[in-house]
Amino acid sequence: MSFILLSHWNGRFGNRMHQYAYGATYSKLHNVDFILTSDWEGTYLFQNQQHKVSEDDEIRLYLNQTNAEFHTEDMQKYIITKYYPTAQRIHPESDSAYLEHMHPVYFDSVCAYSKHVFAKQTKQHLLDIFELSDAVKETDAYKYWSDRKGTYDIAHLRRDDISNASYNKTNPQGYSVISKESYIKAFEKFGFNPEEVEWTSDDHTGKWHADRKPTPSFGWTYPAGSTYKSPEVFDWLEDFLRLYFARTIFRANSSFSWWASFLSPTATVYSPVLDKQLIYGRDGKEEEIEIEFVKGNYPHWMYGVPDIRIK
Repeated sequence: MSFILLSHWNGRFGNRMHQYAYGATYSKLHNVDFILTSDWEGTYLFQNQQHKVSEDDEIRLYLNQTNAEFHTEDMQKYIITKYYPTAQRIHPESDSAYLEHMHPVYFDSVCAYSKHVFAKQTKQHLLDIFELSDAVKETDAYKYWSDRKGTYDIAHLRRDDISNASYNKTNPQGYSVISKESYIKAFEKFGFNPEEVEWTSDDHTGKWHADRKPTPSFGWTYPAGSTYKSPEVFDWLEDFLRLYFARTIFRANSSFSWWASFLSPTATVYSPVLDKQLIYGRDGKEEEIEIEFVKGNYPHWMYGVPDIRIK
């Protein structure tokens, strides 16, 4: 018996989409089941489910723990090979990412930081697996933004955790804060009136996006991720749809933003080129970076990572 198992979710929704995309692509290429240890946000969001949830109670019990000791390489190997002795860990970021195996395999990776992970992915397949569900299409947010489809231009300003200076002083952080002025210069460079571009952001402080509409916070738990609540579905869904249905997107340094841009049926995309890195609040410096934008969705949202090329 062969299958591919995601042994550990890494990050939030945008990063999880990359892990799902890798597992679903491997599954399709080699005609094996794609196994998760839990459902996730995509179970509600997407119409065409590509996965099965593991039926092994003990595997789910241990791999769904929040304690980091259960997600070490040795512990994962111990838990999984107890039931599937021939199971092997594979590495999506390596040049053997899509090598066929005649036994069960599992992976624990963000699946977003190497050209190898994207090498076998196709745009049409990703559009198929991430088609929005009928349940999403019944929401008021979907109906509102689909009615405005292709009629507005928008900029996504990422803030939230990456602009938390106190957190960044003592915790790992790889994201820089792109200045709002960089966006405005990009508007002018590509012939857009700054006064006519709409904004969306996760700035809860009001420092950068003072007129941001207050939004609820439903919470987040591992392994399922964002908390589902009817009728809104997820607290960030309207932000995603606002980007998805735009005529033009000035993208953020964000996997969430990258996916909304990639999946959009209407948008021309302009993206920041992350040619420098400055962590906000580190060494006592609350500084933002000035960067250039280019037309296209190909630049990676992280500093020092190759462009994303999906055919």
